[in-house]
Amino acid sequence: MSSRISCWLSTSALCLLCSACASSPPTRYYTLNEIAPDSRPASVAQGVPVRVDRVTIPSELDRAQLVQRMDANRLQIAELNRWAAPLDEMVRRVLSIDLAARVPASPVGEPRDQQRSLSVDVLEFYGDAGCAVTLRAAWVLKQPHADNVQATEKVDVPAGGACPAALAATMSRALGQLSERIAARIADSNRASQVP
Repeated sequence: MSSRISCWLSTSALCLLCSACASSPPTRYYTLNEIAPDSRPASVAQGVPVRVDRVTIPSELDRAQLVQRMDANRLQIAELNRWAAPLDEMVRRVLSIDLAARVPASPVGEPRDQQRSLSVDVLEFYGDAGCAVTLRAAWVLKQPHADNVQATEKVDVPAGGACPAALAATMSRALGQLSERIAARIADSNRASQVP
């Protein structure tokens, strides 16, 4: 009799465990996407493409989960909302695509040693409690036949929907705006180098 009770208890416990697993919320995965420019600039790059060599992100963002800044000293890590790939790799990919759309290269292409080389240090890249995003980044553009261009940019993008679903899209828009600013600095550098 005791073995039958023990077997029944084990079966009941297993059923409860299975039903608990079946009712737990699913993990959702997010990615960043490229943002098309409002208008394609004319001859901004003078035929010299931009290669994104390196992107660094703060260690508190270097995780699989989405991270929101709740206040100056408190972060919220969303265990069930995760990045589909490492965040620094996605930022580098999206910046590369965004810049290629804003800084057109010549149709023939250029040797690797003639390319402009961009390094980006992301200093801050958070959504707040309402999913408005702040992106702060320092970047350096090394150019083959001109002075390096560098700047620190701060981009603020209002929330594009409810959290956390809208966070990845809002972060993507912030990267698009950063690309616009870098492209504008490249255009300024080009014009300055052409002044006799």
